[in-house]
Amino acid sequence: MPVPERRSTGWRPSIGGKVIFLFLVLALASGGGWLAMHRTMARLDGAATDINRYGSLRYLSQRIQLVLRTPTPGQAAEVERMIAEYEANLGAMEVARDADSARPALDAVRAEWLPYRDAVRRLLGEGGTQRDPAALDSLSHKADVLLDMANQATWALSDHITDLQARTRSNLLLIAVFNALVLLLAYAYVRRRIARPLHDLAQVSLRFAGGDYGARSGFHSHDEIGRLAASFDFMAEETGRHIGIIAADLEDIRNKEAELRKLSQAIECSPASVIITDAAGRIEYVNPRFVELTGYRGDEVIGRTPALLQSGQTLPETYRQIWEVIRSGGVWRGELLNRRKDGELFWENTQISPVRNAAGDIVHFVAVKEDVTARKRAEENLALLNVELEQRVAARTRQLEVANRELQDFSHSISFDLRTPLRAIQGFAEAIEEDAHAALPAESLDHLRRIRAAAVRMGELINDLLQLGRVGRVDFMAQPVDLSHLARSILDELARSDPERRVEATVEPGLIVSGDTRLLRLALENLLGNAWKFTVGRDPARIAFERAPDAGPDTFRVRDNGVGFNMDYAGRLFQPFQRLHATGRFEGTGIGLATVKRIVELHGGHIRANSTPDQGAEFCFDIPEPSSPEARGALETRAAEEAVA
Repeated sequence: MPVPERRSTGWRPSIGGKVIFLFLVLALASGGGWLAMHRTMARLDGAATDINRYGSLRYLSQRIQLVLRTPTPGQAAEVERMIAEYEANLGAMEVARDADSARPALDAVRAEWLPYRDAVRRLLGEGGTQRDPAALDSLSHKADVLLDMANQATWALSDHITDLQARTRSNLLLIAVFNALVLLLAYAYVRRRIARPLHDLAQVSLRFAGGDYGARSGFHSHDEIGRLAASFDFMAEETGRHIGIIAADLEDIRNKEAELRKLSQAIECSPASVIITDAAGRIEYVNPRFVELTGYRGDEVIGRTPALLQSGQTLPETYRQIWEVIRSGGVWRGELLNRRKDGELFWENTQISPVRNAAGDIVHFVAVKEDVTARKRAEENLALLNVELEQRVAARTRQLEVANRELQDFSHSISFDLRTPLRAIQGFAEAIEEDAHAALPAESLDHLRRIRAAAVRMGELINDLLQLGRVGRVDFMAQPVDLSHLARSILDELARSDPERRVEATVEPGLIVSGDTRLLRLALENLLGNAWKFTVGRDPARIAFERAPDAGPDTFRVRDNGVGFNMDYAGRLFQPFQRLHATGRFEGTGIGLATVKRIVELHGGHIRANSTPDQGAEFCFDIPEPSSPEARGALETRAAEEAVA
């Protein structure tokens, strides 16, 4: 993938361009310094020339004076030459660049020179070898004035040269400082834009090479270093991405290796026998369980076919079917009777499946086999036990049928043989009381009343026992039952039987279940009857039949504000003939709640009670929807067995 190019919005110099630019800056700085130095040196040289010229003026003026004192032939020509030289030097000095500082002195020299020159020429024009001493003294005086004025000009020029030297030193210092500043700026620029990016890029490269694959240069520039940094960042990004892909591939490879090791260990440690063959059925691998089960070592079976395990008792058609299924790509499952190395027969539950390559061709077969010899023997034993059990069940059924007939005979005997004497006892006691009421003492009359009450109670007990026995033998007929309607009708009957009492009875409407109408009515008669009985003395008495919302949609309850009971004795509530209150205070036989419990259990539910003494009681029972036939059958069988016992 090519490195993405940075888009440039203007001229962006390369490193070569930057170096050329720095060279030009340094060259300009150096050239400027050299030019300033050259001009300064030129001015110094000019000043030195001017000083020499001033010296020549002094020399010429003195020389002219000396030549005039000693006349010689050709003297006039020599003096004229010196006058011409004097005027040439004076004229050159007047036009010099630095003449302004000595301008007044030069003007004075010019003013004194002209009269002196004219005087010299007049003196030379007189001729002769003897000169007038007064004229010579006058010229000498004028020459001294010129010399003094030339000295003054020389001194002025010397002061100017001194000042020029001072300014030259200042300029040289400024040039040095400027050059140093330019060099520092050039160094900073090279360090910031070239050296430091290269150093940082080298450090990032070392970090990346050391394993920090998130290292990036972060340098942005449009020169070669910027392109190098961008190339490195792009390379690092791509390398990191490829490393991530490679790491993911390595992780996937490690996971697959771990899965393969796990699978290999699972096969090695498998409790099932595993055989892997090639497409022709030659064995390539067997696990330790195969060796343990068959008695063959691994090297004994590699290269052979599983036919060495055949017992000779399996039909050839079975083996043909196996090959047809697995060669067509299917999985064969079944049981085979095979033979171990020692000749012992054993049963194997076998599953054989093909293994395909990437092209979809079958290259191997895998057989997973489980030793089921013990199970087969157990099945044989179980078949024998089933036959024996069926015989026992048939015998037990006959016994239950006999017991049921005996129970029916017993019930018939109770109905007729026990009720007849009880009615006789009750009738004779009543006749004695009517015939001898006046002759019997009060104690005897009380005994007769007790005999009659006991006979009545005995009759009620017989009726309850017969009713409890019939609960287990009734033909269960499940159908929709409106419990609200049953409860309301029962409470209305109780109210009609005892119109003197003030009872607040509430029934939640719409409580419909699936069950036996007769049995559910009997259960509600006992529960509501108990609530009516144990709320005697309450004004008003409160009885409610409703759904128990906190216990579930199939749970109902009967609650009252009666005398209640102690929960320590709640385990005795649903046992026959168990009472938690005195017989003299509340009538009853102790059979009603046992009957309710059996009816609820026949419907597949449970009943439980909760109470606090003198604060009422609550009975909750479940009628699941739908009722469980299995539960009813189990309870019917248990009821029959209890009756036989």
